[in-house]
Amino acid sequence: MKEPFLKVNSYYEGLIQNFYAGAKGCFSAFMHFFYQFNQSVIFANQYSECFKTLYENELENCTILCELLLRMGGDNKFYSSSRKFLSGYNVDYVKNFDKIFLYDIELLEINVIEVKSMIAKIENKIIREKLKIVLENKKVSLRILKENYFKNNLIE
Repeated sequence: MKEPFLKVNSYYEGLIQNFYAGAKGCFSAFMHFFYQFNQSVIFANQYSECFKTLYENELENCTILCELLLRMGGDNKFYSSSRKFLSGYNVDYVKNFDKIFLYDIELLEINVIEVKSMIAKIENKIIREKLKIVLENKKVSLRILKENYFKNNLIE
């Protein structure tokens, strides 16, 4: 069934656009985790399933946010609401896996706060429900990261 269009709201669209394709947005996180997945396949295979799940979760988040943008009459281009284009510069190319986990945990903790804040600012029920799915995906990813971090004794 085709989803109905949503009422145009430039404020909501800006919030979602930033979280979709901003420097610390979901598409940037997808690129980040996909890079880490490929690194782990060669250098730390024990983490590859973890990073695969993370990039798959981010791809789902990107799909949800993209859908919302398009249904509001916006565009799903890869830039923030201030039109700063997303690029490979937004990926953290750290190769030390204990540092990678710490960075990723921090990133996802901030993302969880950002999604909660976005949900609080948006009154549209449909958008809020979609953002709650993104929030749950972020929480699942955070849990997976923490489990792998502690399971593999990466704590100092």
